Amino acid sequence: MVEDATKRLSGYVKVYLDEEIREEGEVRELDAFERFMEVAAISDWEMLNYSNIAADCGVSAKTVKSYFQILYDTLIGFEIPAFRKEIKRKVVQAPRFYYFDVGLANYLMGRHSLKRGTDDYGHAFEHFVMQEIIAYKGYNGKRDIISYWHTYDRKEVDAIIGDAKVAIEIKSTEHVETKHKKGLKEEHPDCRLILVSLDPITRQSGDTELVYVLDFLKMLWNGEIF
Repeated sequence: MVEDATKRLSGYVKVYLDEEIREEGEVRELDAFERFMEVAAISDWEMLNYSNIAADCGVSAKTVKSYFQILYDTLIGFEIPAFRKEIKRKVVQAPRFYYFDVGLANYLMGRHSLKRGTDDYGHAFEHFVMQEIIAYKGYNGKRDIISYWHTYDRKEVDAIIGDAKVAIEIKSTEHVETKHKKGLKEEHPDCRLILVSLDPITRQSGDTELVYVLDFLKMLWNGEIF
């Protein structure tokens, strides 16, 4: 099963490179672009640092920016901007990058199996939920901007809907604790706070909705999130 999926993804990447990139003349050095795709997978869900990625790829930061734009233009990846409304804390302004499908990111990183509780599993879990949020927005023609919020003292919210109508934090934990519920509340007291996790009991905890991931997906696609 895993072997079949790997073969299909390998074929997909080959067709993409041959037909979308080579034949369309998008880049001059296909090997550099292919290496870039792998490095971009490592940067998946993280805040983008073009200089670091350029160093890993052996190209300029300007070239890396153009490569990311190709991924966006060909719908292979999407960018989540930082939430820019003025708030009290100093926040990170760099965008985050995600491939359009977590399976593609896993393939490019060589992740063929994921174990719960590991960092890789947590990253893939966040990617999957973000992928669903973006898909729901696109399929339903929602105009809300999806952004994220991250302060220099490491407080963050993975997905902010619109002008902080809804703030969604994503954790792969099976047991939600108080430390998982940090967020935007003091800057935006009217913001709806949702923590999506693998904790199987959906419930209210203070001002935060703790939502099991499968319940969240039902709520999302039923239009109950935004």
